[in-house]
Amino acid sequence: MDQLPLDEGVVNPAFQPDPATAGKSDRRGQRGDGVKRRAKPKNDVVLAGINPIAAVIVDVNVPSLDHTFDYLVPEKLAATAVPGARVRVRFAGRLVDGYILARRAESEHSGRLAALNRVLGGPVLTEEVGQLARLVADRYAGTMSEVLRDAIPPRHAATEKTVAHAASADAGLGDEPSKCERPPEPVSRSWEHYPGAGTFLQQLHGGDQARIALTLAAVEDPAVMVADLASAAVGPVIVVVPDVADLEQFEPVFRRRFPNELAVLSAADTPAARYRQFLMVRTGQRTMVLGTRSAVFAPVDDPALIIVWDDSDDSLVDPRAPGWHAREVAALRSLETNSSLVIGGHFQSVETARMVSRRWLQEIQADRTRRQEGAKVSTMANARGADPSANARIPQFAWQVLRKGLLHGPVLVQVARGGYLPSVACQQCRTVAICQQCTGPLGRSSGSSQLACQWCGISVEDFHCAECGARELRAVRLGSHRTAEELQAAFPDVTVRVSGSDTGVIRSVSSERDIVVATVGAEPVAEDGYAAAVLLDGNAMLARADLRSEEQTVRRWFNSVALVRPVNAGGAVAVTADPAHRAVQALVRADPTGWASRELADREATGLPPASRAAVILGALSAVTEFLRVCEPRETWRVLGPTSVDDGGDKDGSGEVRAVVLAPIQDGALLAAQAKLGLAMVPAMTDGVRLRLRIDPTSLLG
Repeated sequence: MDQLPLDEGVVNPAFQPDPATAGKSDRRGQRGDGVKRRAKPKNDVVLAGINPIAAVIVDVNVPSLDHTFDYLVPEKLAATAVPGARVRVRFAGRLVDGYILARRAESEHSGRLAALNRVLGGPVLTEEVGQLARLVADRYAGTMSEVLRDAIPPRHAATEKTVAHAASADAGLGDEPSKCERPPEPVSRSWEHYPGAGTFLQQLHGGDQARIALTLAAVEDPAVMVADLASAAVGPVIVVVPDVADLEQFEPVFRRRFPNELAVLSAADTPAARYRQFLMVRTGQRTMVLGTRSAVFAPVDDPALIIVWDDSDDSLVDPRAPGWHAREVAALRSLETNSSLVIGGHFQSVETARMVSRRWLQEIQADRTRRQEGAKVSTMANARGADPSANARIPQFAWQVLRKGLLHGPVLVQVARGGYLPSVACQQCRTVAICQQCTGPLGRSSGSSQLACQWCGISVEDFHCAECGARELRAVRLGSHRTAEELQAAFPDVTVRVSGSDTGVIRSVSSERDIVVATVGAEPVAEDGYAAAVLLDGNAMLARADLRSEEQTVRRWFNSVALVRPVNAGGAVAVTADPAHRAVQALVRADPTGWASRELADREATGLPPASRAAVILGALSAVTEFLRVCEPRETWRVLGPTSVDDGGDKDGSGEVRAVVLAPIQDGALLAAQAKLGLAMVPAMTDGVRLRLRIDPTSLLG
């Protein structure tokens, strides 16, 4: 079986429950003879006649309890307590939810077993998703119940009554899935500019497996191009996008192309709407799934194609434990089901670049002519002669791009931070002003507001520099509101809009001559595309102390260029970062895959992810130290830290510290297993600080 590039040489710990043997390891060690026995009923329960034992995974997020438990199936529940059903069971003296993974005739447990309390609706967990949840839990050192919490939405009983369950009740979880035959529609002529795309489309329509890394040119409409791929596939399709904004861009196209097949799975929906869409997929009434992060677990049997769009977006990472990434889940599912896989975007992540380098993914990207049709990118190097404003936040060449763009339509101005003055410094010695209580940065929320800490909110009435005693301040970082204020003064006859998390994200704007100031990731879509874009604060974003700061900056730049009109329509982009920086050069050349290849080479030279597997542990010093002792890192593993996360993490063990364990790719499964062992053996709370673990996080800072 093929292996994921992140797990070279490691056999995937596939979870394949066998009705005859499922749960064998559950009770081993409670009885020494190893002989199967008929379980004794508790309280004289009348048992089901056939396979009266249910192997249940209970919803208890404790690493040491991450296995199935045997329960008796009462005769009255025999027909509904089928594999995949959600049940209510008594566990450790309280009623908890769980899922039946298998039914069998005997149990290895010699004592009395408790009976199922009740069955909650029809079967919602497919065998395939159950196996996938086990794989994901093992890969990320989590528990299966944590993964199932994301894979299956909360039950909504009223909605359940309105959805027909006949298809799932008759078919069962193990039957052969039905294939949907959709006639191929004429695809966009843009595919002619993508060498190898024609062959891939033929493979999809022929039902052959293929795995592709797709990098679209800035001039393409991603919703149309992805819909073309979905139309070519023969069978169920799953399309995963990062957030609701992407969903709003893709859904109209998919509604038009697949009106009777489409189901939209989004966490932003109401519980009733989300559960209804889920059940329609589960019962086979919908075979085209479009959704955000958790849609990668959509309960379709034997998907023909899985597509993950913009895989570098942090929204595709589950913020809760175990912190799985939709890209990796899709890759695992493609392996287990032999389905085709497409990881696409206007930018290529370093992880995707590594899969391409290992020939696990085939690369398809636009030819150079098509890539150059995007908006023209200008830098300081394009300025004529010596520019006296070169060191200004908005240099002269950027003002020219902005003014010219306003003659033809809206202009996007991208900034690094929201707020007004998120950070200030001493005017005399340039020391950054920090709070004396929590060491957070001092700033202002408006031009007339008082200086205050941006973390704890404490106001500072009488500031004096801790280094030189001066009282005058200067701006270190300008936020979106201060930028909008300056632009409004420069263009009083133009409407200036602000889009960001602090004021609300604007989804779309019209073709009016407006200036849109947006923080990174909050850029609205213009009706006919932006006439121009000015990308500010590039040097600050590239200089952030994070392994992925450059990667995220380049991704956001390419996504912003895709919002601007093509060069033949006058589209222009100004980037104020250092023109000699390789990130800026990649944007000028419209070469995201070249940047990803070079970044991958640097990561491999230094042994940093994705060239290695990483485990980040945060907690009290004593707990992290004990965790590292239990994990027993091998000689080939690198341990970085523990280091203090904040000033409280001093030598006496107070506060939170961080440790990073880097292991070779071939030790990935062992690293996850040892990390899970550490979670089980080290107290979850020490000195008032909770122990947290992340496997392969997007940031090594945790």
